[in-house]
Amino acid sequence: MPGPLKAGDRLAKENKARRNTGMPPQPRNCARKPRPGIGRIAGGVLARGIYRLALLGVVGALVVGGGLFLYFSSGLPSVAKLRHYEPPLETRIYAGDFRLIAALGTQHRIYVPYDRIPPVVARAFISAEDRNFWTEPGIDPLAIVRAGLVDLTRLGSGERPLGASTITMQVVKNMLLDNRINFTRKIKEAILALRVNRALSKQRILTLYLNEIYLGQNSWGVAAAAEAYFDKPLSSLTVAEAAMLGGLPKAPTNYNPFIHPKRALHRRNWVIRRMRDDGAITEAEAKQALAAPLLPKAAAGARPVPGAGYFVNAVESQLVQMFGRKTTMEGGLIVRTSLDPSLQAAAMDAMRDRLESYDHEFGVYHGPVAKLDVADLATGWPKALAKQATPPGLRRRWRLGVVIDETPSLAHIGWLQGDNSGTTDTGTLSLAAIQWGRPMINGTPGPLLRSMSQMLKPGDVIMIDPHKKTKGGTVALEQIPHVEGSMLSLDPETGRVRVMVGGWSNRMSPYNRAIQAQRQPGSSVKPFDYLTAMQAGIQPDATILDAPFTQRMADGQLYRPGDYETNFLGPVPVFYAIEQSLNLATLHLVRRVGLANVAANFEKFRIVHHMPLIYPAAIGALDTTLWRMVRGYAALDEYGRQVDPSLIDSVTAPDGHVLYQAPDQSCANCMDGSADQPPVLNRPGAQLADPASIYQVIMMMRNVTEYGTGVPAVAGIHRPVAGKTGTTNNFNDAWFIGFVPQMVTGCWIGYDTPRNLGKNQTGGNVCGPAWNQFMKIALKGQPVIDFKTPQGMTLHQVSFGNQTVAEAFKPGQVPGAQSNLGLVADNPLGLGGSLSNSTGQGGQQDFNPASSTSGNGGNPQGSAPQPPPAQSVDKTLGGLY
Repeated sequence: MPGPLKAGDRLAKENKARRNTGMPPQPRNCARKPRPGIGRIAGGVLARGIYRLALLGVVGALVVGGGLFLYFSSGLPSVAKLRHYEPPLETRIYAGDFRLIAALGTQHRIYVPYDRIPPVVARAFISAEDRNFWTEPGIDPLAIVRAGLVDLTRLGSGERPLGASTITMQVVKNMLLDNRINFTRKIKEAILALRVNRALSKQRILTLYLNEIYLGQNSWGVAAAAEAYFDKPLSSLTVAEAAMLGGLPKAPTNYNPFIHPKRALHRRNWVIRRMRDDGAITEAEAKQALAAPLLPKAAAGARPVPGAGYFVNAVESQLVQMFGRKTTMEGGLIVRTSLDPSLQAAAMDAMRDRLESYDHEFGVYHGPVAKLDVADLATGWPKALAKQATPPGLRRRWRLGVVIDETPSLAHIGWLQGDNSGTTDTGTLSLAAIQWGRPMINGTPGPLLRSMSQMLKPGDVIMIDPHKKTKGGTVALEQIPHVEGSMLSLDPETGRVRVMVGGWSNRMSPYNRAIQAQRQPGSSVKPFDYLTAMQAGIQPDATILDAPFTQRMADGQLYRPGDYETNFLGPVPVFYAIEQSLNLATLHLVRRVGLANVAANFEKFRIVHHMPLIYPAAIGALDTTLWRMVRGYAALDEYGRQVDPSLIDSVTAPDGHVLYQAPDQSCANCMDGSADQPPVLNRPGAQLADPASIYQVIMMMRNVTEYGTGVPAVAGIHRPVAGKTGTTNNFNDAWFIGFVPQMVTGCWIGYDTPRNLGKNQTGGNVCGPAWNQFMKIALKGQPVIDFKTPQGMTLHQVSFGNQTVAEAFKPGQVPGAQSNLGLVADNPLGLGGSLSNSTGQGGQQDFNPASSTSGNGGNPQGSAPQPPPAQSVDKTLGGLY
């Protein structure tokens, strides 16, 4: 039973207890409590109404906000890809000395991980763009409110909304969303920024930002910008330089120091003060940075190597074949090549000097580049000339000049200095100095000009060389020749291509004449004819006949070529026939050893894929390239070992993984051999011919350069050089390919649309001087190395006429033993076989150069292969000289 009631107990408890015990309920205390006043009642009702309205407002706001959040967040891209984001990186191509020569890609970007970003660079961007980066949740609410209030006042004004983007929001904008500016996009940007901030570390976000941000000068990311603006790596930036970069994201063009230096300086100094106020740098560092000059050194990426564009294009083509275009242009490959920048510059100068010299001898004036208003000549010519675009292909030392006035014998020329300072200069051009440009008549220069006005007039914009003194004047008239040329040089031991000149200018024409131009090589193929003879056991002093040669071709036509000279020498030794490049003697020799055997060597040494079995092809009337010819000569330089030219040494992925390594020579005894033994190198490449036969050809090719058609190429080069000239029918193509033991270099000169180079313009006269100029530079300081005599071979002095030379003989060969071997003119019989006059196909073969090294003929080797119907040949003459 419950106890007695206490003060304050409610009666209901007692009545409840009574009910539980069956007792009647206790009567209630009917005393009335005081009733509240009217004001208190009204206030309570109002308070409850406001509370309910507020509650409804909060609920409504939550519902609306949640709905808006769901609306704007639906369809947003996932932030997961940022964890493994790989930006498109340019492929960087380096020369053999690690000099950057080119960058391939749509964006100039160099990726740097977080631990390689200098703290001063990170601090500069944080102070300029997002001071609360390390503590904010990905967005800055105060900045957003401030921007929203300002934007409300701008509604309808057409002004760009005020930004409030944090670094995280900029990452979202650049990498996950489009670049449009509107309220919807900003809301999505904020939502994604919150997600990114939860998903990624601050370090990862900052790394993405500093590698992705566009900073002008075609540079994405801080590392690329450091190169473009300061020509230095990111790790070497000063506080002032880091601050300048940090001020660029807001407006890269407006704060570009090359375009707006005053704006850029003001912006940079503002960033420096912010860094000081944020404690990123000390007061002393800020003072020093503010005093630093803004003037950066413009580099804009790789330093150009003269003429390297052809080489770079060839490397790009090879990379695309190996890895595909996307990886090549966006994969960030690190490519080390074999290019030698100093030799490339020397080769480009040598080729251009030769083409320029040829043009002044056989060319005509092409006319002015442009014309200026005569009214501007008195005082305004510098301003008018400055507006003229620089023509592609203009040599570094040339300038654009304008004819200010003239007399019959002299023209006054004005030009701008090349330092972009606006400084002008003037000089004179004499009538005698422009006579080279007078019109040609029937292939020869026409009458001398009588007056300057016949070729130049006031207002003419012309190319001049202000550094070349000419007769009677102070400058020289120049122009870009129409004749073209190419040069290729490689290391025969490794196959590494050190030089590639594909024409006058890659900017003018990307057509690479070193590897793309299919031209007739003329007599430059003859070493492979004579190699076939040496493989057949014919001695260098064997007698062959320089006499008329006739052969009925497959189409019924009679092939009757001639020599460069019109007379016939009769019996001549083999070494003299190649030395003087005698066509008829060579053809008689080819018929003796078998046309199909010669074709086998042409194909084995990869001069052509398939040689047609017709005699014109044996003396160069077929299509090939300078690349193939130099490759074949490199195999000769290596005593018959196949050489595969290469442009790329290695390709490395951005993470350092080696994707490609050029085949290299291996060492047989470097690991376990004796210290007293020299290393034995095993170089890759099949043996294409026996070294003894190759050496005999090399010795005869030395005669070509010392006594024969190649003399102009080696003038002043006092070392053993083997080489061969090539001149095609009608003097359309001029070649010289020569080598020393450590280098092979080939030259070609001609017109893109084949035409006559001029009377007596042979390979030695046209290409020889360019080859000579380059090789004198390339061989400077190099040891003089003679060609090594293979074991068992001997050198003997042999004579013809007044000439005595040293020739190589194999074991068992005796000088003079084949002096009576002479061939009868037009005798269709080959050595050990027959040749059909009606087909010209070579008949049966007397030996196989792949297996025969000495020469007594042999059994027939089966029928000869048929020539391809589409092969381009010249049946009238073939190679000339």
